[in-house]
Amino acid sequence: MKARCTERRTMSSNSDWKAQLDTILKRHNGQHAVRAKVVSHSTMEARGKGLFRSFALLRSLGYEPSPYNLRNQHIGALVRYWTAEPPSPSIALSGGRNASLRSAPYSAAYIQQQLSFLRVFAGWIGKPGMVLDAEKYTKNPATVRRTYTVTKDKGWSGNGVDINTTIDAVAKLDEYVAVQLQMMIAFGLRRKEAIMFRPHAAEVPAYALPASCAVLDRYISFLRIKRGTKGGRLRFAAIRTPEQVKALAVARTVARFPHSHLGRPGLTLKQSLDLFSNVVRSAGITKKELGVTPHGLRHEFAGDLYFEIASIPAPVRGGDPCSDPDTLKAAYLEVANQLGHGRRQIVNAYLGSPNTPKQVASDHQETST
Repeated sequence: MKARCTERRTMSSNSDWKAQLDTILKRHNGQHAVRAKVVSHSTMEARGKGLFRSFALLRSLGYEPSPYNLRNQHIGALVRYWTAEPPSPSIALSGGRNASLRSAPYSAAYIQQQLSFLRVFAGWIGKPGMVLDAEKYTKNPATVRRTYTVTKDKGWSGNGVDINTTIDAVAKLDEYVAVQLQMMIAFGLRRKEAIMFRPHAAEVPAYALPASCAVLDRYISFLRIKRGTKGGRLRFAAIRTPEQVKALAVARTVARFPHSHLGRPGLTLKQSLDLFSNVVRSAGITKKELGVTPHGLRHEFAGDLYFEIASIPAPVRGGDPCSDPDTLKAAYLEVANQLGHGRRQIVNAYLGSPNTPKQVASDHQETST
């Protein structure tokens, strides 16, 4: 406590907020928000960039708090900007600088993420509980409510993208990135998981699975996926199709040694992540050019697995949400398990809601043809 008070006294000036914020980040940024554990480098980087953006934005809005003087009114100003609401009249009257009003709000997911960074930061500076729920700061709570139910298919085939042709084009640019994409669609891997994946040491026979995976007992073998997962959570994805067997065989060819991963040899993880982003962008795999992102392959995997289990398309692909409830429940649960999500409801972000009205399914079919 004494050290914190001393640090606060030496930082009372707001003239060099960047150096002050950097010092706080160096002291606290490795800490998990709740648990006694160290967070990943990607989380630390996202937090740091988000906090620097927020304090820079506050200055463009006419506020100039030092990091330790962050207050609830500053959070309100940020949320009003993010939701495209007019700024507080007091700032304009005081002659403060104002950032240009946004024509449309940021996504609810973005706003919630930035508030989570600020909420953790408030705890670092001795103000836990200062950052309230997003709804408290806006006149239109709907703009900050994050929904986990997708209404439009984000998979590649559902957006008219030929998966094999596109991945072949990537292979001409970089064979490692192409194999990473193949593993993403074959087993529902995230980008980081695909890069860090070790194909030679991952296959596990069904009889060796933990008891918690009994729901998956229809399959013979699985891939053990842990490296690069969110929170280091272990999951198992079933090896169930010839396409998966082929993708795994190619991955083992590229990763030449028993403990090799799918990242290009000699590169750090950050360099491999940057290479992935640069290559897929060069291949035009962006929302702007093709209407999809690499993460859409995870959606593709989820929709295909659901169809295999339920024998009907997922609701977001136009499937009948009124099918047998037990079958739907089992399908959602298995997709959740193989994607690595603990809550079945999160799978709505991939499959759509099982309670989706028929009109939504009908609209999807019209836009997909």
